[in-house]
Amino acid sequence: MAYYDVYREQLASLYYGHALWEPNPAGLYDQVRIGDVGYVRQGHFLRMFNALLPANHPMQGGYGVPPDFVPLNMGEFGNIRTLHLPRGDHCSSAVVRDSGTGSQIHWQAAGPDEGTHVSFKCRRNKGAFLLLPFNGHREDAIRTKAFETYIRKHCDSWLEFVFANNFDAKLEDIVLVTGCDRTSSWAMAAFVNCPWDTEIPITFQITRNASARFQWPATGQPHNSEPNENTEMTHCVFIRGFRAKRILPFYTKMKAFAEHRPDDPDNEPEPSIELVREPDVPEVDTLAFQHS
Repeated sequence: MAYYDVYREQLASLYYGHALWEPNPAGLYDQVRIGDVGYVRQGHFLRMFNALLPANHPMQGGYGVPPDFVPLNMGEFGNIRTLHLPRGDHCSSAVVRDSGTGSQIHWQAAGPDEGTHVSFKCRRNKGAFLLLPFNGHREDAIRTKAFETYIRKHCDSWLEFVFANNFDAKLEDIVLVTGCDRTSSWAMAAFVNCPWDTEIPITFQITRNASARFQWPATGQPHNSEPNENTEMTHCVFIRGFRAKRILPFYTKMKAFAEHRPDDPDNEPEPSIELVREPDVPEVDTLAFQHS
């Protein structure tokens, strides 16, 4: 399994959302927003368009919108709840943090030669952590039923849009974002096929201009960080939303199997649309946990 998939899988147990290995929008768009329609590749969210904005809105980007696009109208009432994702370390169940000076991490601004040293140990062969030096911005849609209805009605046109623009995605890959967590600075790592008690140390420094600097000693495990001199929270570490996939109900499959004749195409059963929450939270290393 690729390191960015290990990172996503392991942090799924936090129930924050789909963990992105590459939070930086990298110039493809300004930031992830509620209503974005896109897909994740190699830990990066690739935005195609936004379902809440008009077709001619400048934030729709360079791909345009699907044919017969109709924005999702949420009405006059407020529909977004805003909270914060707390600063600190967010670890999978197999990972523990040792700050070296007790259980507390020092978050105060440091001098030019000072820094806070933290180590993360993994007690199984896989694990992950995310370190946030500042509180992140969390937002979620309240009336998600409207999003469910919208995705059922329009997901076929989204797939046509994918084909027309040569995106590398299938229907079940496409995500309609209903919530996201953004931050300005972050550090993350994944433990992949590691021995017992594998350790990843990191030193970070918070400066007086509200930025962060990270230093990683040599490590054989995948790691990633980005200090941000700009305090705007444009880097997305978690997304939440819905995906659509076509399914054949069990009874329909059995009926089709019993009655299907190769020369009768009308006998093929019609698939239905099933919605899946993103992320579809798995049971993470349950057996490994029981035997650890």
